[in-house]
Amino acid sequence: MGHAYKKNIFSSKSAILLAAMSYQTYPFFLEGKLILPRGFKLRYTIRAFANVENPTELVFGFIAESQDKIIIAFRGYASYPADLLASYDIFQVRYPFVRNAGKTSRGFTCLYRSTRNQFIRELSKLPASKRLFITGHNYGGALATLAALDIAVNTKFKNPFVYTYGSPRIGDPDFAFRFNHDVNHSFRIVNIHDSFPTFPARKYPPPFTKKRLTYQHVSSKIQISFQLNNTPRNDGIACYFKTLSQKNPLFAKALCDENPGFCPNTEMCIPFQGCLP
Repeated sequence: MGHAYKKNIFSSKSAILLAAMSYQTYPFFLEGKLILPRGFKLRYTIRAFANVENPTELVFGFIAESQDKIIIAFRGYASYPADLLASYDIFQVRYPFVRNAGKTSRGFTCLYRSTRNQFIRELSKLPASKRLFITGHNYGGALATLAALDIAVNTKFKNPFVYTYGSPRIGDPDFAFRFNHDVNHSFRIVNIHDSFPTFPARKYPPPFTKKRLTYQHVSSKIQISFQLNNTPRNDGIACYFKTLSQKNPLFAKALCDENPGFCPNTEMCIPFQGCLP
């Protein structure tokens, strides 16, 4: 199963770099613009079909490569209503890429499956001697989690490093168990004031569903805190980046100074004041 090195060693540098990479998925989707840090090149654009009932192909991230790293980044919620329909389809289906790996969210699983074969084929062209990182913000964290178990079991990249930001739950306890067993380096970074990681609920008993649905987060939770009195700000990848940058300010400053436009703009990461009197 590839347990060459056990187990989680959290890196503030990786968390900061990958938060910025996760941020870059949004302008890449919205404007077709992607700024990568020095030394990285775009290797593949990830496209997937959102909205099961009316499939629409959208950009969902990228694969980038440097001299010693490969980074896969998935974007989060940015397209209405397609992304919303995928995320709210919480009925569970068998996770189809690994045997005995439980069940996962139908919406995200269908979305990932629509890109999976080509995505894995492109990844397999890259050298396994390089360290592989998989990242994503909010709903992109769900896709990163689905991809990470698939990659760890079914490709030559047996030890991916996974950093997600504000990720929702994605599967049942059997999936979480299998993921935690096979993915040795997983960091689920969560702002304790972010509402996205509380979804879906842990349990949906009948009559809401015909059969009981159970969801469980994967390991390992890295808790941070910023309270901006506003749901989008409490979930914002820029604000995750700003808070994580405080763990290694010299690295964060050098990363941003050396790569203009790569880091997110953190000006909105101030507490929301509400309605003026």
